[in-house]
Amino acid sequence: MVFKWFKNLKDGLSKSSEKITVGIKKIFKNKKIDNETLDFLSDLLISSDLGIEFSSKVIEDLRKKKIKDPSPKNVKLMIQEKIVKLLVPLEKKISIKNNPSVMIVVGVNGVGKTATVGKIANKFVKEGKKVGIIAADTFRAAATEQLKIWADRTKSRFFSAKESSDPAALVYTSIQQAMEEGIDAILIDTAGRLHNKADLMNELSKIIRVAKKINQNFPQETILVLDGNIGQNSIKQAEIFKEICNIESLIVTKLDGTAKGGVLIPIAEKLEIPIVALGTGEKKEDLVDFKAKEFSEALLDI
Repeated sequence: MVFKWFKNLKDGLSKSSEKITVGIKKIFKNKKIDNETLDFLSDLLISSDLGIEFSSKVIEDLRKKKIKDPSPKNVKLMIQEKIVKLLVPLEKKISIKNNPSVMIVVGVNGVGKTATVGKIANKFVKEGKKVGIIAADTFRAAATEQLKIWADRTKSRFFSAKESSDPAALVYTSIQQAMEEGIDAILIDTAGRLHNKADLMNELSKIIRVAKKINQNFPQETILVLDGNIGQNSIKQAEIFKEICNIESLIVTKLDGTAKGGVLIPIAEKLEIPIVALGTGEKKEDLVDFKAKEFSEALLDI
């Protein structure tokens, strides 16, 4: 099971790790550190989306430490040490802490948010929990239809309303019904229309307000989903959602199709949002718990 988990992560980050590994091998083939070598390494790390700040710290460390054997392996181990130190404090496990646990999932349209809701549902169902999914993006019929497919696939209870219905009203009635049915986890999929931030802010605020009318502790978790393909742009998205609502957790998706998996590092450095999972594929099982050491090993092919 552990091997399969790591294989999924390694496969998902293969494009990112190949770019970094091949680059480091070329840069350190002569096993010497000088200004030119460090400039090349800095360019590689920044182009791999590890961020300017983190890349600068790596270069500064290499200058100071004067590694006797700057082989590609030793350089990667030094980079890994810095990644682990940064990311370990942000490890977080997604779990059902109360009964029921209400979780709101936010993110712009197209990041894989709906599929992520389905994958979270699958994780809880496999743990023997009863799961309810609320399709609160009532303005896009396609989103509701896609979520219904995921609910059926994961054997979750599905709550929806007619197109253009009030999302907050749907959330209010659905949470009450889910509680009557003894559902353990209630996952709320939301709209992600950033072209009108004010509307989105009002909508999410209203959903949170009506949830709190049922129980002051609802929602226990607000999870932001970001697309790993968009690299540094995901930081801007995260900043916008942090303005709109209190983000407790982060999931980064689509790591199977990108060479930008390193973006997790500047996101962590800048925003300090706990990371719960990574999306590494299309299947319902393709959501792996985030672990800093394993992530760094997969990213650097160690």
